[in-house]
Amino acid sequence: MKLKYLLRLALVLFMTILGATAGYAKDFTVAEAQAWTDGKGQEILEIMTSEKSAEKLQKLDSLLLNDVDLDYAARFVVGKYWRKMTPEQQEKYIPLFKRYTSALYKEYPLNLDKGDVTYTVDKVITDKDSQFVHCTIFIKQLEKNVDDASKGGVKVVFRLVKNNGKIQVRDLQIMESGFLHAYRERFYKMIYEDNDEEIEWFLEDLQQLTDDMEEKNAEQAEE
Repeated sequence: MKLKYLLRLALVLFMTILGATAGYAKDFTVAEAQAWTDGKGQEILEIMTSEKSAEKLQKLDSLLLNDVDLDYAARFVVGKYWRKMTPEQQEKYIPLFKRYTSALYKEYPLNLDKGDVTYTVDKVITDKDSQFVHCTIFIKQLEKNVDDASKGGVKVVFRLVKNNGKIQVRDLQIMESGFLHAYRERFYKMIYEDNDEEIEWFLEDLQQLTDDMEEKNAEQAEE
């Protein structure tokens, strides 16, 4: 059980800084990409190994809101259905998506001991206006179950861009799976299969799902 939680947590740590930008600049170097990724990773691990849970959540929420373009992400994950929403539905959906994203990561255990999770920045590949940073996340408990410790690493690729002087993550690939596209699959299922493409039903389901997660998170915080 602990192994499964640690694996999920290692992925969530880096999902929380998922971002996207409408435009990006060309003056973006490999050294900048590597330094940003390493610095951000150290910051997250420092937060996760702190003892004050209230302060921890505040810092993680700050990362989510400041380093993530949630407006873009919200539109991307509903894809073609964004254009089918009325202006009123769009206005309702954007803040609801932000609440959903914030509540989602809090469902995972957010406590780490030093050394439970480590990472390496392996290489940076430039492609057009993006830097693809290849990293490996190592989970201590996972390494105990394999003969070669290197097999315990989870491969993660960040697609970094630079917009208005700020580095952000445009997409995140975990073991061949793109994060934004995985989110879109989940939301398309909710809209198409679960709600017969009725946007208002989808919004009601997303509202209920978010409310339930927030209530559960609040109860756990009080324990």
